[in-house]
Amino acid sequence: MQLIIILLIAVSVLTLLSGIAVISGVKKGDRFQAFLFFFISLFAVCWSLSIGIFLSLPETTSPETAKLSAFGIYLPALFMSWGLAIYPIHKYKIGKFAMVFYAIFGLVLFIAPIIDTSFLYSSITLSESTGNVVHLQHNAYNYAYMAYFITTCLIYMIGFLYNAKRARSPQIKKANLMVLVGFTITGVIALIFDVVLSFLGKYDTIWAGPLAMCFAWVFHYYAILRYRLLNLSGRWLKTLSHIIIMSLAAIVYLTIFFIIFIALFKIPSPSSSVIILNIIMIAIVLLLFPALNEVSSYVRSIASVQDIDMVYLVKKLSLLSKEYINYHEFANFLADHLHFQYVGLLIDNKLYSSHASKLSSSELNKLGNLKIKPDDIWVNLGKETKATFEKHGIEAIAELRDPNGKSVGRILLGRPLGNINFSNRDMKSLETALILIAHTIEADKGPSQS
Repeated sequence: MQLIIILLIAVSVLTLLSGIAVISGVKKGDRFQAFLFFFISLFAVCWSLSIGIFLSLPETTSPETAKLSAFGIYLPALFMSWGLAIYPIHKYKIGKFAMVFYAIFGLVLFIAPIIDTSFLYSSITLSESTGNVVHLQHNAYNYAYMAYFITTCLIYMIGFLYNAKRARSPQIKKANLMVLVGFTITGVIALIFDVVLSFLGKYDTIWAGPLAMCFAWVFHYYAILRYRLLNLSGRWLKTLSHIIIMSLAAIVYLTIFFIIFIALFKIPSPSSSVIILNIIMIAIVLLLFPALNEVSSYVRSIASVQDIDMVYLVKKLSLLSKEYINYHEFANFLADHLHFQYVGLLIDNKLYSSHASKLSSSELNKLGNLKIKPDDIWVNLGKETKATFEKHGIEAIAELRDPNGKSVGRILLGRPLGNINFSNRDMKSLETALILIAHTIEADKGPSQS
C-alpha cells in the first residue's frame, strides 16, 4: 500500500503542475479553456490526495478526521467531473445550459452529506488487516451521485466527438480525438473502481481512478504539443514538457523499484528511510538529465565521421551567434563536429586554425586570391596548388557565404577523419553546414585576436 500512496502523491504533483503550466502559459483566446483545465486539475489533486490519506489512516484516527477524509474522496470529485463535462462544450448554447444545470446538481450533492453524513455513508471502518472502508448508503443520494458521474462522462465524450466531427482543421480533429481517448480511459477506470465498486463496498482498488489520471494528462499534453489544442507559448510548452516527462519518469522508477524490492527481499514494503533515499536519487537523476543529454548529444555528434549531426551543430551555432567568438576555438569545434583532421578559417586575411599551421604569408595571400566560380562555393585547385596545400594537410577550400550569398571568408578543410575520403561524405549536409557557419561569423561583431 505504501507504493500506492507514494504514486498517488506523484500523480497529484504531476496534475497540479500541469494545470499551473497550462493556465500560466496559455494565450488570450484559450484562457477560459485553460482555466477549466486548471479547475479540473485542482479538484483532481484534492480527490487523489484524499484517497491516499484515507487509505493510510491508522485505526486510532479520530472519527472527525475519518469523516473529512471520506468527504475528500467524494466531494471534490463532483467539481472535477463538472469541469470535465463543460470542458469540450462550454462554447455552445447547450453547453451553457449544461454548465448551470450540473453546477446546481453538483452543489446539491455537495451540500447534502455536509448537512447529514447519512446521505453518503452509514459508517467508516479503519482496519490494518482488512483495509479502510467507507460503507456507502444504498439510497437515492448515492444513485443520484452515480447518475451524475455517468452523465458527465457521457457529456464530455459526446462533446469531444462533436468537436472532432465539426473541426475544419485535421489538426484540431486529431487533438480532440486524442484528448477524448485520454479522458475516456481515466473516466471509465474511475467510474468502475471509484464509483461502482466502492458503492458495492470494495475499497482495495479505489486508488486506480487517481492513478489513471496519468492517461488524461499525457494524452492532453500530446494534443497540445503535437496538434496545438491550446495556444501555449514556447517557453511554457517546454515547461509543461519537463513536468510531464520528469513526473512520469519518477512514477515509472518508483514502480520498478518497488517491484524489484519486493521480489528480492520478500518484504511487503520498504522502510521510510529506503523510500526517502530513492526519492533523493530520483531528484539527483532528474537534475543530471540536462548534463547527460548534453554529453549524449556531444558523443553522438563526434561518433559518426561520415555524417554531420545537424541538430547539434545548429544548436551550438545558434548559441555562438549570440557571443563574441574565439575563432581558434571555433576552428577546433568545427574540426571535431564536421569530422576533419584540420579546419582553418581565413577571415579578413587572418588564419584561425584548429592546430598550428606553417602556411607562409605568401601562401596565405595566395589562398585569398584563388578564383572561384560565382555559382560554386568550392575553390578549384590546380595540380600544383593542390600539391602545395596538401603538404600542410589541406585537402579542400570553400568560400563561406551566408544565406544571402555574401562572402565572409574561406574555410580550409583537411583530410576527413577515419578511413574515408570526400567522396564518402554527404556533401549536401556539409555545404548546408558551411552556410550556417558563414551566418554565425556574419552575426559576430568581429574576429577575435589571433
